[in-house]
Amino acid sequence: MAAVLTRWLIFIHILSALTFYMAHGTSVAMAFKLRKETDFARIRAILDLSDYTLEITVISFFSMGLTGLALPFFVHAWNKGWVWLSIILMLFVFIWMVWMNERAYKILRKLVGLPYRQGSKEYPAETPSNPEQVVEILKKSSVTSLIVVGYVIPAMVLWLMVFQPF
Repeated sequence: MAAVLTRWLIFIHILSALTFYMAHGTSVAMAFKLRKETDFARIRAILDLSDYTLEITVISFFSMGLTGLALPFFVHAWNKGWVWLSIILMLFVFIWMVWMNERAYKILRKLVGLPYRQGSKEYPAETPSNPEQVVEILKKSSVTSLIVVGYVIPAMVLWLMVFQPF
């Protein structure tokens, strides 16, 4: 019975990861495209597209996390260093991404006149600000750090899960 449940958890874990990366791809595309945009209408459309996939992104991320936390119980791996390092790295990615979103994209939504959130509280759209403020926020957005934190670190976690080096 435990072997069957373990297989299902692995399946759900991998499916959640695929779903997460598919849904979160809109946000990645947004980050690359926004850097060069100046037209408020296009910026609004790009931000709205990313916001549209937020719910499935969050659900799939937490599903991936919960199955990832459950699996070590079934395969008796809590004493393995790679499990703990994977958890620490993914917590870092999660915290950094939330910080990055709060620091850049939520502020950008407000500046271009879209409904926005501060923390978990939602606010209605306000009058758009001046383009200089928007350009300033866009210049602060580092795609390099997004690649390192959002791709390289999860790739390291994948390596740890596949090769289980320690």
